Amino acid sequence: MDVEDVLVVIAHPSGDVEVPLTDWIATGPGPRRLVRPVRARARSTGRRLPLSVIPLRYRNDGESRRAIAEGRLEEPWPDTADGAAPGA
Repeated sequence: MDVEDVLVVIAHPSGDVEVPLTDWIATGPGPRRLVRPVRARARSTGRRLPLSVIPLRYRNDGESRRAIAEGRLEEPWPDTADGAAPGA
């Protein structure tokens, strides 16, 4: 699956938002460390996709955060580990 063709819905307390997977990979959750993708779809067809199209380290769910904490995966957004926005 081409990540350029994947859109993800990010669950956010103020309302869900759909963004390209490439944007999510680049920026992550920012200061809201627990927001995460909850749905995915193909931009080209609109077809719903399994969350497994998102590489595990970028899912920001319990499984990925546990793998990062255990050192099995590298932290994808090291700038946000302390709550700072990426690039801050």
